[in-house]
Amino acid sequence: MSLLRAWTTLLWLSFRRLLWSGNTLMVLLPLSACTLFLLRRQFWKQANSFESFNGFSLFLMFVFASFVVPICAVAYGTASIGGDREDRTLLFLLIRPVPRPLIFIAKFFATLPLVLGLVMGAFYLYCRLGGAIGQEAYNLYLPAIFYMTIAYVSLFHFFAVSFRHSTIIALIYSLFMELLLGNMPGIVKRVAINYYGRSMMYAAGVPAGLERPDPQWFEPISAAASAGALFGIAVGGLLVALVVFQRREYTDLT
Repeated sequence: MSLLRAWTTLLWLSFRRLLWSGNTLMVLLPLSACTLFLLRRQFWKQANSFESFNGFSLFLMFVFASFVVPICAVAYGTASIGGDREDRTLLFLLIRPVPRPLIFIAKFFATLPLVLGLVMGAFYLYCRLGGAIGQEAYNLYLPAIFYMTIAYVSLFHFFAVSFRHSTIIALIYSLFMELLLGNMPGIVKRVAINYYGRSMMYAAGVPAGLERPDPQWFEPISAAASAGALFGIAVGGLLVALVVFQRREYTDLT
């Protein structure tokens, strides 16, 4: 019972520490900018509903899914353990009578609902601002946004347990490497989370009026294969991160 109480206390304290942090202010800036952009563009007032749906879908695909979602995941995914590592409070946690796997799981489950709530809440708000086309986009793209979010959170937890300055590395990866790899020709793009998310969105949006991508530059795979790949990245990244955290000696803490 004392172990369960210690674990739930760590979970709650980690959640509160992430929520009331400067990272929350950091992610509110791009979220607010996206809100102002949608209010100015007023997709719901455009006469051509197909052009309106296409423009709104491209905003969700290239701005929200490709930039906002990874930024939210970086802000909290790397800070959950990386923050303790930078503040040297991780050593205090590791000497407590709580197994390392439980510490990692507590950190992960303190982060995931926070990122999911922020991303899904913003996605719902943006689609409400889009009017009828926004409601249609919400139903079509919700699975892709959900799978991308959990994949990014797991991947950035792996970064946090593996690298000292994980937030900087994760930012470089999400802002440059993901965009670069996700748009490269051939099979190289399949290492990017962004590629699978966009594939899911194209598979759902093209039948509803989204313009099909030029196969010379982007050839999506099926929605089922993309969802499976994102789920595999999420589970695989989580398990690898758990193993690294269990085995690694953090000599930089002393």
